[in-house]
Amino acid sequence: MAKCGGCGKFISSAECIRCTRCPGAYHPGCVGFPAAAKVSPTWLCPGCKAKAPRQDNSATPVKSAMADCCTETQNPLSDPAASATDLNVAYEIRCFRQELGAMRDEFRQFQSELLSLRMTVNDCNQRMTTIESKVSDIERRFEEQSPANFDAVEASITALKTQLNDRDQELLQNDLIIAGIPETKGENAFHTVRVLSAKLGVTMDEQDIVNIERIGAVRRNFIEGVDTPPGEPRARVIAVRLARRGVRDQLLRAARVRRGLTAADLDVSGPPRRVYVNERLTQTNSKLFHSAREAGQRARYRYVWTKDGRIYARKEDGAPAQRIRSDADLAQIFGSGRVG
Repeated sequence: MAKCGGCGKFISSAECIRCTRCPGAYHPGCVGFPAAAKVSPTWLCPGCKAKAPRQDNSATPVKSAMADCCTETQNPLSDPAASATDLNVAYEIRCFRQELGAMRDEFRQFQSELLSLRMTVNDCNQRMTTIESKVSDIERRFEEQSPANFDAVEASITALKTQLNDRDQELLQNDLIIAGIPETKGENAFHTVRVLSAKLGVTMDEQDIVNIERIGAVRRNFIEGVDTPPGEPRARVIAVRLARRGVRDQLLRAARVRRGLTAADLDVSGPPRRVYVNERLTQTNSKLFHSAREAGQRARYRYVWTKDGRIYARKEDGAPAQRIRSDADLAQIFGSGRVG
């Protein structure tokens, strides 16, 4: 089995035509012969014809295009370059059709995805329209509400806050705050409180103290009197929780009697600052008491104090005490609101 010199494919001996000068074999279709045509015994392949020398055939009549064929149905030999070009063109057309089909499939897929995206966008638009209508309805209802309703709501919120603050203050009925005691490393706060109670003349058992701790942010490597910046709070205060309220009241009364007690009297190292013993307040009451004291100084009130977690103010001796519960009371009693 030989290979065709035109297309390069294998061909059987019965189906091929052979050149009479070289061993080349060809398909009839590759050299332009019809299937029923009879090949001339002196047939030459295109390569051998191109190599044959030209002769002077001017006296010879014009040769018919079918001279190489023994029958009138034979076609002239095709140009090999033209045949190869036709094959290349056919191959290019086939590839182009395949690419065109792939592009058509991709375009159909793109149309499907675009349709899905359009449906999703429409759904989002409908949801946004629903949300906008609900927001508009809420705004309309809000605008229709009268100012009296808002005042009632604010009054209710204020009352609830006051109740919660009063309950938190009740939980601190047995607590004390001790300020002015220097803070040192490895200090024994329990011993300091026992010494303080002894200096005030109040007998305190070990079972009377439930818990002792310094409250506030921890400052590491803190040394009293050295690391204290000007205008900054010095040492953290000590919060003491007692088991009996009677002991707490005794300490408060004794501390009011002996107001000149200092840290030096307690055998505590550090600057001899004055020691203060007060009842512990909630954060809200503590801020309110601070504002009340400042407002009382401006309004020339002689007394502003706390008792059992409640804040009172008295203009002068013999005047009735007025209780302060909120900022509104500050404005009503002192004629100003909270400071800071």
